[in-house]
Amino acid sequence: MKGFVKNAILLITIVCLCIAVWSQIFTAFAEKGEEEAVYVGMDKCKSCHPEHVETYSEWKYAKNFRILEMRGKNHDPECLRCHTTGYGKVGGFKSVEKTPHMKNVQCEACHGPASLHLKAPTVEEHLRTLSIPRNICTSCHYQHKHMGY
Repeated sequence: MKGFVKNAILLITIVCLCIAVWSQIFTAFAEKGEEEAVYVGMDKCKSCHPEHVETYSEWKYAKNFRILEMRGKNHDPECLRCHTTGYGKVGGFKSVEKTPHMKNVQCEACHGPASLHLKAPTVEEHLRTLSIPRNICTSCHYQHKHMGY
């Protein structure tokens, strides 16, 4: 009887280990699905779209983070989501110290994260990877959100 109990415990342990390993393998394959785009910053856009980046750099939106700095709000999460690019998202703005290149409203603030756009092998893929979502402007520009509107 003792041998039977030991064998049963061993069998149950082996089955549990197999289930745990299978679960890890299945989860790994499920996560490998479609790659998520991440923010890369406007400097990456410049190599293919220099004229757009140069023109945009003159607009007030390209320099809007300075308003937060002047008002001492450059660490305020309510302000950062509209005065930076990709705030709180993978590759996006984290802080002035960690991601200074993601300050201000940049290309990806409207067009979305560009990592997949940069990797796209064909023109068709390039066009599919970025778009301007409907009503993107009203995510920051609505009613009297702050002084000046």
